[in-house]
Amino acid sequence: MNSKSPQWLRCASFIFWLIVFSVLVQAAQTAVAQSTQSGTITGTVHNGTTNEPAAEGTVVTLYAYNSSYTNAETLTTTVDADGRFQFTLTDQPDDWVYLVSTAYQDLSFSSNIAPLTANQPLDLSLTVYEPTSDSAQVTIDQLHVSLAFVGQEVEVSELYSVANEGTAVYTGSMGRSEVGTVQVNLPAAAQAVSFERGMGPNSGFFPTSEVIQQDGRWYDTTPLRPGPNSLTLRATYRLPLKDGLDLSRELPYQTNNITVALPDNGIAFAADGWQQQATQSVGERGVILSYARDSLAPNSQLALTFSGSGAAASAPSVSLNPKNSGDWIISLGILLLVTTVAFRLLRPKTKFAPTPQLAAAGVASLPNEGDKAERWQLLFALADLDDAYKSGKLSDTEYERQRQEIKNQLRTIWEVV
Repeated sequence: MNSKSPQWLRCASFIFWLIVFSVLVQAAQTAVAQSTQSGTITGTVHNGTTNEPAAEGTVVTLYAYNSSYTNAETLTTTVDADGRFQFTLTDQPDDWVYLVSTAYQDLSFSSNIAPLTANQPLDLSLTVYEPTSDSAQVTIDQLHVSLAFVGQEVEVSELYSVANEGTAVYTGSMGRSEVGTVQVNLPAAAQAVSFERGMGPNSGFFPTSEVIQQDGRWYDTTPLRPGPNSLTLRATYRLPLKDGLDLSRELPYQTNNITVALPDNGIAFAADGWQQQATQSVGERGVILSYARDSLAPNSQLALTFSGSGAAASAPSVSLNPKNSGDWIISLGILLLVTTVAFRLLRPKTKFAPTPQLAAAGVASLPNEGDKAERWQLLFALADLDDAYKSGKLSDTEYERQRQEIKNQLRTIWEVV
């Protein structure tokens, strides 16, 4: 086009080539996004209680999730006489990830979650367990109690790390997880009680609707899988600050380690049988006193009594946001939980069905064990949140806020392709 061409024609030509360039770029991006691969997913279903393979014909389900946290495909097959299964996949998008699930004894058990690998089969083996109503193998590995003074009230935060040392799933003393599994005893006068489930060392805690109250006691309704750190649960509540404070109660399970932390503001802890730990200085909160004691046998009485009214009125203002309280506990370095992250490989069959939101972003490489555990917990958190929203327990605004927060946590620990 020569320099004497009308200006409008030169503009039109420029716009035309701009559109062509844009179309070509979009086509290239689409081609990259739609790159596919083929592969095989294999594994075995093993009974961890009987140490035998699952019965021939046991149905296993494969769930594929895309990078939009959506269940994109579902396939089923059965295991052979050795408990083995196999899925052959073709033309699968590169950013999909997969998990395998199976139902056994009215419970649903799931594998790890991972992407396909180009050169070798992806192993998504999983373990199922028999149920038990015997709590003898349930152990509280760590109980940490912390106090914060807010005006004329005391906010108490109790963090439980619970293990199942047996080879069967604990489904509660009644044998029905929906009426209660792990029991948590709180003071009868506790007010504004809330519970949160721990999702991993980098992901904090999320509210849970799976803890119920019966006859003045609190029960989780999630079956307790075998293994260490099977449950991380935080209870937060308030008590009026009077002339003294009594947090004593019976502990239903073997409890291995107990610690107590409180500000040094005038309230005295009856520390008979406790060993005082090194004090900590935490900014405006001042000096924090901490105490520890040895294990208690099942059904033992935990004595937690405090005298005096403390300096509640002049104490620094403390946010009642559970996350802030949790940050305070962690920042003290008092809470030394085992670093293996707790994650639920099972859920009640009546509650677990991978929802469209139960998914994961594509990953560039296989995650390590700790990351897989944390990601899995966050995926379950999405499912829990969806259940709570569908049952009318959350407003639209709160649902979207919490869901976005969980997704943000996933993005920070999962490399998106």
